Amino acid sequence: MIIPRTKNPSINRMINPNINRMINPNINRMINPNINRMINPNINRMINPNINRMINPNINRMINPNINRMINPNINRMINPNINRMINPNINRNYDGLFIYNMSLTAVEFIVQVNNDFIQIFNTNLVNTRFGVKHQQNGYSIFDLNLRYIGHFESDSSNGYNEFGLNNQWVSIIK
Repeated sequence: MIIPRTKNPSINRMINPNINRMINPNINRMINPNINRMINPNINRMINPNINRMINPNINRMINPNINRMINPNINRMINPNINRMINPNINRNYDGLFIYNMSLTAVEFIVQVNNDFIQIFNTNLVNTRFGVKHQQNGYSIFDLNLRYIGHFESDSSNGYNEFGLNNQWVSIIK
């Protein structure tokens, strides 16, 4: 993938959580779901898709990509980076979507913003791996392609997100 310098935490110190303490949930308690109950889906029922039916694609057909053709990249060519070169960061140097970095700060996936409430996630080989549904705390509930809830993105307070697994372990950085 072609990563712009401004979106590369290995180069841009402002988006590197090892340097910028404001975006590191181990240091900034406001963005740590283990401390901030508002962004902990195990405590805040409004952001837990197992309880809140509005953000559960197994119940809400509007956010189920197997049913809603507009949010399914296999059907909607506009949100498929294999077809739409504008959202393909392997080709488009000006791709302005978000990139997902592992904890070693290597880009491993990227995000296609489908609409205000829905994202599709692709790996570097342009394979659709998972998707997200916006929740009430400015983050996303994340599901695998079998509609299983697998984690959540929470705002890092600086135009990005941190990804947490089901047990709120910090697993990736989104910029």
